Amino acid sequence: MSSNKIDDLLGESDALENIAQRAQSEESTQEGAIELRDRYQQWYAEALTFLPDSSLERFREQYEGTLIKPRIKQYVQDPHKKWALYDWMPRPLKSHGIWQYPFETCFREPFREQKNILKRASGRRVYPSETFGTFEALSKMSRRLPAAMSVLQRPIHGRPGLPMGDEYDLQRILHALLVIHFDDVRAEETTPSWAGNSYRIDFLLRKEGIAVEAKMMNRSLTRAKVKTQLVDDIFGYGRHSEVRGLFALVYDPERQIDNSDGFSDDLSDSGSLLPVRVVVVHG
Repeated sequence: MSSNKIDDLLGESDALENIAQRAQSEESTQEGAIELRDRYQQWYAEALTFLPDSSLERFREQYEGTLIKPRIKQYVQDPHKKWALYDWMPRPLKSHGIWQYPFETCFREPFREQKNILKRASGRRVYPSETFGTFEALSKMSRRLPAAMSVLQRPIHGRPGLPMGDEYDLQRILHALLVIHFDDVRAEETTPSWAGNSYRIDFLLRKEGIAVEAKMMNRSLTRAKVKTQLVDDIFGYGRHSEVRGLFALVYDPERQIDNSDGFSDDLSDSGSLLPVRVVVVHG
């Protein structure tokens, strides 16, 4: 088994996941679906070549799926297939969405399990899938934050709206959203001291083991400074016994970060000592 080849396959996986997600967008084309099918099948075939026999059955299960539980095979064959029964379903069942093979359950979840199998084969540390599920929930919530703040800042019946002048105001609103979505939210947890320094975590989702950090860009907190702060946080929060991942929300009301996707990708890492997700939202 070539660990270098497995590393190459893992390196290709993020781009492949992005292609798969785009293949189910409303703007997707037949060419996009063909690209996904061809690239995934090549990736899958190479992975089977380098995996040990003990990992092959579980790896193939994520691809093959079943009639009741479709997986990657069905998704890549037709990612844009609509669910024929959607219009006749009662509203509670429509949470399945309009797609016959939803991206989250038919591609992302099994594909990330395939990535974990590859990581185990290469001797890498593997993080539980629940960590990334929490990251997804926090990302979705964070992207709706500007709309929520717009409502809270609006005057109503002669009463002023809530202020949003600094990072403390951001933390207060974020705290309120977190307690709506998560059962046990601890504010201002402190990490153990190391080399004379300790780190204060804005919020800890204790059940999920996720530290949540809020940053608000301003004239004094530049892109370079917030990046340095987050790198320090990644190092410091990893010393907390209950922290299994770090989620950082960067609120950028004046759009100081022009390439927000690049900024997030530079800091987000699922393969380091501590898995990290950084999301930038603009005002």
